Amino acid sequence: MMAIAITLKEYFEHENVHYDTIKHRRTFTTLDSSRSAHLPAGNVAKAVVLESITGDYLMASLPANSRVSLTCVSQIMGKYYYLANEQRLQALFPDCVKGAIPAMGSAYDMSMIVDDSLLTADSVYIESGDHQNFLKLSNQEYSDLVEDMSHGDIRGKTMGAPRIWERTNINWRI
Repeated sequence: MMAIAITLKEYFEHENVHYDTIKHRRTFTTLDSSRSAHLPAGNVAKAVVLESITGDYLMASLPANSRVSLTCVSQIMGKYYYLANEQRLQALFPDCVKGAIPAMGSAYDMSMIVDDSLLTADSVYIESGDHQNFLKLSNQEYSDLVEDMSHGDIRGKTMGAPRIWERTNINWRI
């Protein structure tokens, strides 16, 4: 059983990135994984792969408890993006388990846009490429890795939170 996808491991070694591995019970979504590992969902980066009308791929990295706003991404990037086809994802990320794509597009030679909220997190956790491990990066390590990438507020609606949390716009933590 792998703890980290080979492509990501090689990229981190090349960039001399220090990370810690956080094991959790097997889950199928990044949000469920964050709950299983008892991590704040706002610090857990999920990857959403988008495709433009010209066929370019873009990885959106945003908190596990948020939906991506295609409108915001398209405005920031200056072209229209939509969700990439699930079948294409396996070809783009052959060393990852379905649904466990690491939120580090540069490791896979993919452009990336990062939600601003992740840039202020003390630590950022990303999928390792399987459904049982996160990689913990310090704010400095994460910021250094994504400093040249596009960023902005790309979050849509919050996922997995009671509606009162959305209405009050408070980042509640349990």
